[in-house]
Amino acid sequence: MALMMVMTMPVFAQTQARAYILDESGSPTNIRKAPNGTVVKTLPDIDGGYVVQLLESKNNWWKIDPLIEIYGSDDDAHILLNGSKNGYWVHNSVLAFGIAGEQKNVIREKPSAKAKPLKLNTSYLLEVALRPLEIKGSWIKVITTDKKYTGWMPISKICDNPLTTCP
Repeated sequence: MALMMVMTMPVFAQTQARAYILDESGSPTNIRKAPNGTVVKTLPDIDGGYVVQLLESKNNWWKIDPLIEIYGSDDDAHILLNGSKNGYWVHNSVLAFGIAGEQKNVIREKPSAKAKPLKLNTSYLLEVALRPLEIKGSWIKVITTDKKYTGWMPISKICDNPLTTCP
């Protein structure tokens, strides 16, 4: 009986990609119940920042996990969203992350370690953040916050800490 229950349960693939909120609009960040839908929660600007788990993308919108981490607080604070049957969505223009570890040759033209790397100066990559566009397997398509470069990087190289660079 237990085996049959497991076999009938839906399987949801998660990307394991995480990003922090980098909303440069000057307004609180809107979380919606659908892409471009009704706002169900707003996140005010705070000292530490928020980190979200990205679940899926749809036309520049990202469905996020309902558990939002708050960085920079004394305890492991979080916000738990509830009440939406369609999930929670944010626009990619408010999401960002950096590159963990070595910066050189991380961003590539295609989602493959064999693809040609973009020629980007390491100091430039330390000055800009990356915004997520889409996911293909273990790769994430990114655009720099200044919109000068678009490419692919391994999800494993994401630094989702809004307060520091990752090793």
